[in-house]
Amino acid sequence: MFRKLLIANRGEIAVRIIKACQQLNIQTVAVCSTADRHAGYTQLADEVVCIGPAAASGSYLNAEAILMAAINTHADAIHPGYGFLAENADFAAMCAECGIAWIGPQTEQIKLMGDKARAKDFARQQAVPVLAGQSLQGLAWPDIKHAAAKIGFPLVLKASYGGGGKGIRVLTDVHELHQQLRAARQEAAAAFLNDAMYLEQFLTTARHIEVQVLGTGTKLFILGDRDCSLQLHKQKVLEESPASILTETQRRTLYDLSRQLLAGTHYQSLGTIEYLFADGQFYFMEMNTRLQVEHGVTELTTGIDIVAEQIKQAAGVTVDFPEHVGLQPKCTAIEARLTATLPVKQTRIETLSWPADVRVDTDYHQGDRLVTMYDGLIAKLMVTGANRQQAVRNLQRALAQVTLTGPTTNLTFLQQTVARPAYIHDQYTIHSLARWEASK
Repeated sequence: MFRKLLIANRGEIAVRIIKACQQLNIQTVAVCSTADRHAGYTQLADEVVCIGPAAASGSYLNAEAILMAAINTHADAIHPGYGFLAENADFAAMCAECGIAWIGPQTEQIKLMGDKARAKDFARQQAVPVLAGQSLQGLAWPDIKHAAAKIGFPLVLKASYGGGGKGIRVLTDVHELHQQLRAARQEAAAAFLNDAMYLEQFLTTARHIEVQVLGTGTKLFILGDRDCSLQLHKQKVLEESPASILTETQRRTLYDLSRQLLAGTHYQSLGTIEYLFADGQFYFMEMNTRLQVEHGVTELTTGIDIVAEQIKQAAGVTVDFPEHVGLQPKCTAIEARLTATLPVKQTRIETLSWPADVRVDTDYHQGDRLVTMYDGLIAKLMVTGANRQQAVRNLQRALAQVTLTGPTTNLTFLQQTVARPAYIHDQYTIHSLARWEASK
């Protein structure tokens, strides 16, 4: 097992990784920017290193500074969390060159799935259905315009690398494509240090379904599925596990496709395979080769601490689970992301309290000031129920009991959303939340 692990991230995911390390008796090193000097997660780690200025480009995206912090503190492993450098194959390779274990997939696996265009080509080779699309890398404007016309509008313009909704635009005509392309490239470059873009067919009615896997190189464990359809501005807001709209036959098909996708890759570590589901058909979208933001609902439905298991797998410790763990969830779990409403005028959290008997992943406490320059996430609130109906009722009750004053947040919108008949009756698509917001 590792002796000391550096967490190349911040906020609630840093807290989550520290807790897993504490269970495994691993010392932790937190890194922070000057903006995060007093953040809660820095108080929980055994050591803290300030790695640069507030701007992410000089701190959390500064691979050299993070590696130097690991070397100087004698850390023998690095966990990247999600976002920032979590899917950066060059950073993973740099860790290996420095003799520091990378808590994640091998470099080639990150490269394969990190490029959305290459990943889709690979999925086609594996006979996994994919929507029509094309990489724009190296194409001049006339070729881009031709590619768009060939696929057909409406289209989705996506960053080829990274995730989290950065660099994504929905386009209805070629004029919009011309207008949005430059801005999307700039957004992707700022978030992922890469401005490569991809065009894809846009489905007007679909659900967003994802599969959680953990590979050991010789075995691939499927730890369940999640429905992440309720998104706003390309950011997930409500996620649940299992995806209740799937029949048992559809779920087995989904898992078979996921195994088919990774057959022969000897995949290691955690990964999330994302699909669009429409008219009974699954379409591969992308694979995130990292720990996912919404991993908590899978932990609740399986009873598995997947962060600890990810660390153990990277350390060479044998991990094993029942073969059908994903097909036999212990409960239904739902997560609601509580976020600040931007722009934030009041950053100090004056009062903050959570309901009892729910899981809350957060790095904030009463009296703290929000740091919103990286993201607006305040907390992830998770509930369970014997079935979806009960879980929804428990979520409604839990959100009604949250107290937070100071910054403006999406709490009221969350409360209104989970009270909607369409949500209660599981009748929505990936576009529903935007329509619900517009009708407030």
